[in-house]
Amino acid sequence: MDRKIVPHNSSALEQARATYLAGMSPNTQRAYDDRIARFVSWREQQEPAPFIAQLKNYVAHLQNEGLSSRTVQQHVNTIKGLIKTMAALDITGHLASQLPRLDLVKAPSVRGEVQGSRLTERQRQALIGQPGTDTHKGRRDTAILGVLAVCGLRRSEVCSLNWSHITELDGHKVIKNLKGKHGRVRTVKLPTPLWRGIVSYAEQAGLNMAEDEPVFVAIRKGDRVQHGQRITPNAVAWLVEYYVKEALEDCDGISPHDLRRTAAKLARNGGASIEQVQAMLGHASPQTTSSYIGEGLDLDDNAVDYGKVKWPW
Repeated sequence: MDRKIVPHNSSALEQARATYLAGMSPNTQRAYDDRIARFVSWREQQEPAPFIAQLKNYVAHLQNEGLSSRTVQQHVNTIKGLIKTMAALDITGHLASQLPRLDLVKAPSVRGEVQGSRLTERQRQALIGQPGTDTHKGRRDTAILGVLAVCGLRRSEVCSLNWSHITELDGHKVIKNLKGKHGRVRTVKLPTPLWRGIVSYAEQAGLNMAEDEPVFVAIRKGDRVQHGQRITPNAVAWLVEYYVKEALEDCDGISPHDLRRTAAKLARNGGASIEQVQAMLGHASPQTTSSYIGEGLDLDDNAVDYGKVKWPW
């Protein structure tokens, strides 16, 4: 792979970038776009060299800047994904023949790193019970916390829910054909009490429940429902932060994505298989699911517990 593989601001690069980012949520698009721009900007300042050598140097550059192993891995995977997209769009087939060389560039290992935070079962229960069900906002927020912390939805997915998603399948209440990250589609079972709560919130708020209408809408001061106005990802992040502070002590920094990790961890603890959790979250790889759960780091039954030591104090 030579220097022309990823030319700066070329039409081929822009076409590949647009194709690569298509179907991602706005937040994911911004994150991937920032990584691509950062790499292209860095590369323009380097001396000419084979592309693989440059990508290896970029890994070292990111590490020298103090980025975590997981963050460096995300940057490298984004660049590799862009190159693979360019290869798929290259009608000459030249780039496709060069793709095996990408395996020469290894991102740093993240084995042993604990990603994000997870609530305990007691903490999750306290959080879901915090908003109350006496107001439109309370009923809406309880339902949102439920689909985040029990069903494992992303906040972008919560915001994109339409009433066409809320349905029955084989006698079960489900969120059907939910389009998630990288365009992957999944169906997630809704616990019956949560489904009842969602319907109750909608009926008491007088929402239009037509198929293409949003499930979760904005609610202003005075409990004023903004019919048809879809709730935003920022609003979801804000309400999670607010209720965490209200319901839980010493749990600052819990994000909507941490509630997704919580859903995975507690489902696994309750007896769900790794494949069931993977299907719920919509992951392409069980390894990704394991990192969400934090498997491999069992602090209740750990290797150090088996050492027989007489401590001096």
